[in-house]
Amino acid sequence: MKKTLLSALVASTFLFSCTNEKNTGNTTTANITGEWNIAEANGISTENSENLPFIHFTDSGTVHGNASVNTFFGEYVLKGDSLFFEQMAATSMMGHDMEVEMAVMSALAQCATVDIQDSTLNVKNHDGNVVMSLTRN
Repeated sequence: MKKTLLSALVASTFLFSCTNEKNTGNTTTANITGEWNIAEANGISTENSENLPFIHFTDSGTVHGNASVNTFFGEYVLKGDSLFFEQMAATSMMGHDMEVEMAVMSALAQCATVDIQDSTLNVKNHDGNVVMSLTRN
């Protein structure tokens, strides 16, 4: 049951977070390139997760990371403060505690904008609520 739930969550994450725009380069108001540790996702701290969740944004528009148990990868487009993920994929292993994993994958699916304050990157949903907080590695 948990594996089916996780597989459905992963599939819906990347289905809903994709856009029809092509990755023609990033026009940014903030520099998000580099590796960020995911500190919190959907109100859940990642402090006691199986593996420390992170996301790495490259200069060339690719992204990869770990959601606590599984790895994910694909492409991103950042225009202004709007963030879009494209052609995303993820592994689908089970871990001891999938709560952080599901919170991170859900937050990725909800992302619409980003906001950097000091060394914190906040990912917000379409309503402007913070769904994921990251700190620069």
